[in-house]
Amino acid sequence: MSRDSDRLAFPREELRDRTIRGGVLNALFLGGGEALALVQGLVVTALLGPVAIGLYGIVTTTAMTMVQLRRVGIDEAFVQQDEEGQEEEFQRAFSLELAIGVGFSFLLALLAPVVALVYGDMRLLALTLAVSYLPIAFALQAPQWIFFRRMDFLRLRLLQFSIPAVTFLVTVPLAAVTGSVWALVIGPAAGNLVAVVAALKLSPYRLALRFERQAMRRYLAFSWPILFTALATLIVLQGQIFAFDLKGGLAAAGFITLAVTLTRYADRADQIVTTTIYPAICEVVDDLAIQAELFVKSSRVTMIWALPFCAGLALFAADLVDHLLGAEWEPAVILIQGLAVAAALQQIGFAWISFYRARGESWVQAVESAAMLGGFLLLAVPGLIVWDSKGFVAGRMATSVAMLVVRRHYVRALFPEVRFVLMGLRGALPVLAGTAATLAVRTALDPGTVPELLVFLGVTFGAIWAADRPLLSELLRYLRRPNETRSVAPDANSTPPASAASHAG
Repeated sequence: MSRDSDRLAFPREELRDRTIRGGVLNALFLGGGEALALVQGLVVTALLGPVAIGLYGIVTTTAMTMVQLRRVGIDEAFVQQDEEGQEEEFQRAFSLELAIGVGFSFLLALLAPVVALVYGDMRLLALTLAVSYLPIAFALQAPQWIFFRRMDFLRLRLLQFSIPAVTFLVTVPLAAVTGSVWALVIGPAAGNLVAVVAALKLSPYRLALRFERQAMRRYLAFSWPILFTALATLIVLQGQIFAFDLKGGLAAAGFITLAVTLTRYADRADQIVTTTIYPAICEVVDDLAIQAELFVKSSRVTMIWALPFCAGLALFAADLVDHLLGAEWEPAVILIQGLAVAAALQQIGFAWISFYRARGESWVQAVESAAMLGGFLLLAVPGLIVWDSKGFVAGRMATSVAMLVVRRHYVRALFPEVRFVLMGLRGALPVLAGTAATLAVRTALDPGTVPELLVFLGVTFGAIWAADRPLLSELLRYLRRPNETRSVAPDANSTPPASAASHAG
């Protein structure tokens, strides 16, 4: 039964079609935005060099972790709730989000001199102060939540795409002309300004401050585990840059920054799918059968992107550095390869927490985050100290395995029919086939990067089509004939939840 029949901007019977088409729309916009960001990152990296990228890595890690800290899940709590008077409820959520954003902007400004002193480089003071606006800027884009809740993905993604588009158009020419790290600060500022103005202009609800103690308690009760996750992420992201800076200076910080920048694209498919299905999960939260189907199929779809991306990055990291970035970036190769493997492991069942959040049980995320933080502190950092980069990436991979153990436990608790490990192995087999074929061709013939890449893509995606043809065909059927089936429940030709979960093995 629907918890809130008025949450959607369309009849509930269209939920399946809207979800699938929304996923494609999200993929186009988010994929386009990420492609722009990736191209921008590679171009600017080549233009500015390791030291400038190391400086920016310190600044952006500090700033974005502050942004993540202030993003304590108020948007998801707003989507999940079913209170009366949605305009007033939005104003309550927005008021809390803005107050938190102002607080974290102030905190980021206070941290600027601390960051400069810790790293021993006063250039970091002005750079950190210059990005301290970010928590407020993201809070002012809160009207996007309304479109997210309504599954109005076109407006949502147009608003979000304005940031990478404007950032790219400003950053790349500015970096080429000035050769300065400030291009990486000014470009995002322009992109966020455009996004804020557009969000305020298009907001269906009037923005107003409405502080109510009961609403604040309700939102914060949902949000504390997300805050813990953000804190754990802050320690990991900032800690690894700090550790590499201590070990090898700003250049080493630049190497880990590049590795993190490239491997973070592995989770983009998961983010696309998760943001698409979360409102649908909230709508069918009382139907575990449909939720099991959503979990299995969304996991399989995201692995189709994430695992080949990570494997390709690991296989061709040296070629990427040699042909695009230059010999000075050679020490980053082992970091890119190791973090790519760690990222691939973390993508298996990535969307699991959304199903718990939709039930108001966000606390379970804190358990996985504790495993991540513990693995980083107990395995990755000691590994770096003792065995340098190889020890660090081995520790990060072991940490990912520990996170999967936690994830498997909670997935089985919610969906007993889902065979989590076998689902992951099924997603990995096509990638293993493509990797084996590529290594065999490389060893026997050494034909060069382009032929090897073609072999990898051909074998991998051929194996994916052979293994997941029914799922891909189902998605294509909905896209080609969206009005053929109008039901949120599985149709007669789709895999039912129990057998879908079993078939994942």
